[in-house]
Amino acid sequence: MIEKRKTVIKNRIKKALIPGAIREKKAAQRLLVSVKAQIADTGVLDRETLFVNCADTDREMQALEQQYQELMKGKDGIQVHFLFNLALGAFVQTFLIAKHNKADCDNKLHIMVPAKIDPETGDVKLPNPEVPKFFDFLFVPDKSNIRLYLYILNYHFDEIDLTTWSSFAPGSLEADGSKDAYADYRGFKAIEYSEEEKRHGDEYLKKIGVTGRYVSFRNRVAKGGSLGGVRNGDTSTYYKAVNYLQNNGIQCVYVGLNENADELGNGIIDASKQYDAMMDLYIHSKADFFMGDHSGIISFAQLFDRPMILLNLPYFTMSGDAYGPTFVERDLLLPEKIFDTKNKKYLTIRQMLEYEMTYPEYKDLVEYYVNNGFVFEKNTEDEILSVVKEMLARIEGTFAYSAEEQKLMDRYFGIMQNNADRYEAKWCRASIGIEFLKNNQWLLD
Repeated sequence: MIEKRKTVIKNRIKKALIPGAIREKKAAQRLLVSVKAQIADTGVLDRETLFVNCADTDREMQALEQQYQELMKGKDGIQVHFLFNLALGAFVQTFLIAKHNKADCDNKLHIMVPAKIDPETGDVKLPNPEVPKFFDFLFVPDKSNIRLYLYILNYHFDEIDLTTWSSFAPGSLEADGSKDAYADYRGFKAIEYSEEEKRHGDEYLKKIGVTGRYVSFRNRVAKGGSLGGVRNGDTSTYYKAVNYLQNNGIQCVYVGLNENADELGNGIIDASKQYDAMMDLYIHSKADFFMGDHSGIISFAQLFDRPMILLNLPYFTMSGDAYGPTFVERDLLLPEKIFDTKNKKYLTIRQMLEYEMTYPEYKDLVEYYVNNGFVFEKNTEDEILSVVKEMLARIEGTFAYSAEEQKLMDRYFGIMQNNADRYEAKWCRASIGIEFLKNNQWLLD
């Protein structure tokens, strides 16, 4: 760990010593080479693919050029962007950022290049195929437009601004992690439904059993990758909170794909049993709040500016992860407690941050923890119940910190901001559930 940390510090010193202009020029050159290579890797820069089974290439060329000229009317340039579609969180955040940056009214043609695409069929695998429909100002390839898409990339490539490749990517907000990258996203809703869409959505809610107020929730069930099940919570730990909400006239709707065959019970409405990609979005738009393990699906709530409770959080700074907009006044979190089996003690937040700054990529971080005898403790049902009570009180305007509680929260935010200022580390800017913090004040040592 010491050698790893020395390397991190050395790279930071090197970055500080090299003049900014030189760094920027070299970075720009590397970017252009990388962008060309990544686009080529998708297979779309293959002119032969464009005219497979085409009897009259010249006529087809003329038709595509005409379509292109029509598409470019009123446009003053073409930009290319990497469509981060391998994970739901990054995928949705790409669209959120594009809309917030007003890409729908800047007179540019924005071409999105997916990480995976079949140039011959136009098949693009997206975590939720309905999301792009609300962002039709972005040119996302599909079966209906794949030929025009290929034509533009192959015959008008020199006209494309490649420097915009990562401009809509969550990583584009990491330039200065010490600042709140999403500060001006407060109150921002990326999707607004039409009256007809609302009517259809409300019919769906009625169909699955929603009769009034409700919350959306989801425990993470994914098991692949180096993260394994570190962030995965157990549905049963929600039951006390579910019962509390139901006793207050609030239903609970389980969202996402049906990846868990177990019956949820406890009066939970399991929308995953009747999964509909469009309605999976709509559910979040009317929920009082979302609660669940930190995973890509939280991005749906962020599209609609809904409050969130993030549970079983194994890290605070989340470098390299698509964490999206979180706000201290809107959102709450509960971290996992991490036990060091070698030294027989729990890590404080400062100690967690030390590891996080040594291994800034979360996959490397978790791999280190797992390989070195650290044990993650999931949030308990009582801890989840307490943070749900706090969220409900916040929404209903009856919540306020005592003087003692405010001091604890200020100490927590001070630790996080000091770390961010020192290492330019972005962090999840949600408030820790106050009962959890009061019961675990040693975390602030």
